[in-house]
Amino acid sequence: MQRYLITDRRLLFREGEPYTEAVAVRRLVALARFAAREGIDYLQLREKDWSARQLTEAAAAMAAVLAGSRTRLLVNDRFDVALAACADGVHLTTRSLPARLVRQCVPSGFLVAVSTHNRREIAEAEGFADFAVCGPVFPSGDKPVLGLEAFAELARTTSLPLFALGGIGPDQAAHIRQAGAAGIAGIRAFAKEFLASFNPNT
Repeated sequence: MQRYLITDRRLLFREGEPYTEAVAVRRLVALARFAAREGIDYLQLREKDWSARQLTEAAAAMAAVLAGSRTRLLVNDRFDVALAACADGVHLTTRSLPARLVRQCVPSGFLVAVSTHNRREIAEAEGFADFAVCGPVFPSGDKPVLGLEAFAELARTTSLPLFALGGIGPDQAAHIRQAGAAGIAGIRAFAKEFLASFNPNT
């Protein structure tokens, strides 16, 4: 099953560690190295409060680290930033331009992923997106829960590969696979895995 790592730079610091943006960028680059080493399929740079310049600089540094690996780098929302940074694709939110318009603006082979929560959103992306992230499948934060049965029904009714997102741990992975998921997307679980192996002094 494929794995899709989504970033939240503030989760890359251990409790009590001082936070600075400069260190956060270095941690994101280290996270890219981790993703390449672990054979993670996709890495989404999702730092929604950063400027286009900050995103481009971080994405370019991460893309350089990932060159030659199986891990594909996507930038959240901004396909212009992804192109400028030589990333592999873009991840479109429900507030982004629709996949059908973005597909007209990007070169062949450029990946387009979308966030989805229901059949309508999935249908709008079919034929234009390469895959979709769908959820939350299990309780995660304060968003309405989709549920495993609803996710399985959506997976059965589309040719678009669906990645399950939301509250997924080792105990849920087998159920997600049986529900027809193409892969698992996550933020906190991957951040914890990264921190468990990360030495800030190296």
